[in-house]
Amino acid sequence: MSRGHFIGLNHHRRMLADRERMEAYEAAITQSVRPGMRVLDLGTGTGVLAMWAAKAGAEVVAVEPHAVIEVAKRVAADNGLADRIRFVRADSRELTLEQPVDLVVTECMGNFFVTDEMQPVLRDLPRHLAPGGKTLPLGISLHVAGATLPMWNELAFWQEPVGGFDYTGALDFARQSAYVVGTEPELLVTAPSEVARFDLVESPDTFSLRAELEVLHTRTLHAVIGWFDAQLTADVTLSTRPGTRTHWGQTAFSVPSTPVVPGDVIEVEIELVMDADLKSRWAWRGVIRRPGREDVAFEADTAMRFGGVA
Repeated sequence: MSRGHFIGLNHHRRMLADRERMEAYEAAITQSVRPGMRVLDLGTGTGVLAMWAAKAGAEVVAVEPHAVIEVAKRVAADNGLADRIRFVRADSRELTLEQPVDLVVTECMGNFFVTDEMQPVLRDLPRHLAPGGKTLPLGISLHVAGATLPMWNELAFWQEPVGGFDYTGALDFARQSAYVVGTEPELLVTAPSEVARFDLVESPDTFSLRAELEVLHTRTLHAVIGWFDAQLTADVTLSTRPGTRTHWGQTAFSVPSTPVVPGDVIEVEIELVMDADLKSRWAWRGVIRRPGREDVAFEADTAMRFGGVA
């Protein structure tokens, strides 16, 4: 079974409080759903997507493998929608619907989209769709940029004494993690670069993202950050780009703190690997090319966070 959204209710609260997420999904579902449609809500969580679809007149099957489905059932009943939503606690890959659906709605997306490790589940969705059926989102694009993170303390913390002891030995391990951050557009030192685009039902387990990012501002470079745009419908896009206030934030792939100036170039490759247990790891490497000054190479792998144990 996918590890997917096996998260506590407090995280669901954060998702429900995410205005960008809520407004985009409500607009997309209202635009897409018509009375009499059959809709599958994949990973229903606390049920808000299913309830919007039911409110728009759809017959909804809401699938969720986690116990939070009990919350969704009660909330749907409290809002007079229990007769329009059938809740099923299951892994959708082990489920066969009595009838195919016209639309699948889902929000099974991690911080850099793939980090919820739901790609095998998303690729299975066509099995549930009627001819001409669609998914919401339709597709995903991934983006990266170089960034300065002056208030970010995840790595700098280890460079100061802790309890009277030298903790710099932890720094090499700290560099092997990908971090969730919240950045602003003015913190970007390069223009964004789109590095991948795919249909939702073709979500990959592995890939190699490559970019050459030209530095535009004199700053100290701390990370290459990544985010996703979800094309919910032809007219509605949900973006987690810098400057948006979503619970996803952006993903920071750290590099050595390096002074950069316009004309420098960051060459970066970011790899995603998923093992047989549906556990993902990131590896990234590259070089900061600084004409007239020493280049700075970098390499990290989340499998090495604790000396080789992912």
